[in-house]
Amino acid sequence: MNVAFDPWIPVVNTAGKRELASLSAVLTEGEKFVDLAVRPHERVSLMRLFLCVAHAALNGPKDYDEWCDVPKKLPDAVRKYLEKWNDDEHDVFELFHKEKPWLQVARLKPAKENDDTSFTPLAKLDFSLASGSNSTLFDHEGVNAERSFDLSQLVLGLISLQNFSTCGLLSRPLWNGKPTPNSAKDAPCITTSMYHVFLIGKNMLDTICINICDFTELSLLLKSSCQNGEWLGRPVWEKMPGNDTEALTTETFLGRLTPLSRAIRLFEGSSKMLYGEALRYNTYPDFPQEFNTSVAIRRSKNKEERYLVGARLGIQPWRQLDAILQYNLSGKTSSHAMNLNHLDGEPIDIWVGALVRNPGKQDILDSVESRFHISEQFRSPEGCAVYAAEVQKAQAVSKLLDTAVYVYRIHLDPRNETRIGSNAINIYWTTVEINLSLLMNHIDAIGTSDTEPTCKVWRKMLYSASREAYSIACGQETPRQMRAFAKGWLEFTIKKGKPEANTKETKEVIA
Repeated sequence: MNVAFDPWIPVVNTAGKRELASLSAVLTEGEKFVDLAVRPHERVSLMRLFLCVAHAALNGPKDYDEWCDVPKKLPDAVRKYLEKWNDDEHDVFELFHKEKPWLQVARLKPAKENDDTSFTPLAKLDFSLASGSNSTLFDHEGVNAERSFDLSQLVLGLISLQNFSTCGLLSRPLWNGKPTPNSAKDAPCITTSMYHVFLIGKNMLDTICINICDFTELSLLLKSSCQNGEWLGRPVWEKMPGNDTEALTTETFLGRLTPLSRAIRLFEGSSKMLYGEALRYNTYPDFPQEFNTSVAIRRSKNKEERYLVGARLGIQPWRQLDAILQYNLSGKTSSHAMNLNHLDGEPIDIWVGALVRNPGKQDILDSVESRFHISEQFRSPEGCAVYAAEVQKAQAVSKLLDTAVYVYRIHLDPRNETRIGSNAINIYWTTVEINLSLLMNHIDAIGTSDTEPTCKVWRKMLYSASREAYSIACGQETPRQMRAFAKGWLEFTIKKGKPEANTKETKEVIA
């Protein structure tokens, strides 16, 4: 299996059909493919791989002028790069190479000879499958040691695990005769369930090109954190580390785009692998944020805390979109994703996604992803500020609904054993998300005669959605339920007559 020239990447072609493409095909003939056909963590891992190869092949772009020429230069530069590193002298892209297996540790051996317990099932490569003590609802083969995977799944799982593996205890295979650590740190892309953001182009070639950052931008982010100012580095496959102490690559841009966070050795035809910790990668705040992530500030009294904008269970990405984009910080130092600086002043389409992990644990709880069209008006300070204020308004209405449901529940069951609150909130937020276009219409109407009418339509929908959710979740079949329902309903009518709070005051101020 040659990772550079054999097809293994799931893509959607211009006819709308799914097929497998090679790394070379995506980077040199990307106009033939509309999009990737993968899950959120696989998309992030693949995009980082594409960008790593692109930067290494171009040895740039060094400034904005070179960035503008990337679409013309990239296909030929990538073709030459992949051919060079795939020749007889280098030969670094073979998945099962005896001496240089791609993105794996060649000199990895079990701690004990002929000890089957030293090997890990290949199910570990897929976060959605049961493996060890990690069970899933729809996977019943976690204990099946003979489970097999096709080559496409193997490579996708390999790069995903290198980017998204979580901290915790691991087996300890020998790396050059030395046991790997028994406790691993997070890989670069999983910390705090950080959101990853990519611009979306009209095809894969366009998508890759517009997400490439020039060296002027990247040096501002990374130069101060790398030894001797060598912030760029080279892809890890060009010079594989000999042990876990060769950590210079963990501080470089290209070294982190395709990380070697886990010492893995795959065996052709086998259902198991060797698996341990490899290099340790510092993450934010001990190291600058990844280029496609955003950092915000949470203020509490007189304290300020910087944090990576990340996913949380039950909260969809659109509710944190202002923190991700940060267009409402004119004149301030922003820490939004660097690739969002591109196509300045133009409407853009973006993809936002993350793996939601149990904080401090190995458990992956969920994955989230969304696509958004960001209009020119949204990319202005005023547009982003209005969006943030209206999201706060939606959250205020959610609290009103929660209070109404609480009143209903207390009057229905004073012992507080009725569990209906979360159901109402879920119904409300689902309805609001379905009608998110009303908010986007309001943002686009800022500065026109439609500003006030579109705002009224959006807010009317919020209150209507809250009342509908209340009616669905809180029954009225019995006299007792009817009395409790009426008590809760009063919360909506009482609050309606009160003056609204200043929705422009947000709890979180973006860095």
